[in-house]
Amino acid sequence: MCNTPVESYGNLPSPPLSPFRHCDGNLEIEPLICDIQEKDNKGEETLCSPVENTNIISEEDVLRMSFMNIIDEGIKINDELVPYQYYIQKIHKIGNKVINKRTKDAVPLRVYETGTENYKDFWVHPMILSLQSFQFFKLFKDIKNIEEKIIEIEVPSLDTFAVVLYCIYTGDNSKVLEIGKLNETLCQGIIKNIQCLEVIME
Repeated sequence: MCNTPVESYGNLPSPPLSPFRHCDGNLEIEPLICDIQEKDNKGEETLCSPVENTNIISEEDVLRMSFMNIIDEGIKINDELVPYQYYIQKIHKIGNKVINKRTKDAVPLRVYETGTENYKDFWVHPMILSLQSFQFFKLFKDIKNIEEKIIEIEVPSLDTFAVVLYCIYTGDNSKVLEIGKLNETLCQGIIKNIQCLEVIME
């Protein structure tokens, strides 16, 4: 592997805000769910520890379930479900013709390298990226009026983003292997980008 466990954990998403926190910064106390134990010698009840409420589902979890449902159940096109893998294969067949091209359904994407002001601009197709990367799925779901602005995203390695984009569009992972053999730093950059964007690799 090209990265260490420390680097992997450093790329984990931030936890969602507590559902009990209000905008004014005051924190409600979660009701205690507990068993009443036997009364002690003085006749007072003793309480157990609070039990964590496991029924709370974050917005990201809901999106992740939607993303996984598409992979498991297929893509709805003209009221018909098309198997996910079949549709992705069709995308990969045309990927070379539309990658970084300003077609009618392409949008501008500005990609920043994490922690820097360095960026590169690309033309991307939300449908192609959203079906193969959870982070792109989430990004495009959150944006309203997608045609009216430049979409921005951060990645760990700007130098290798184009390679990852090529893999997403064409399904050809051989470029990753070629670059990985030539340069370990680029190999690490590709792997970090794939992990950060949660790209589905065949």
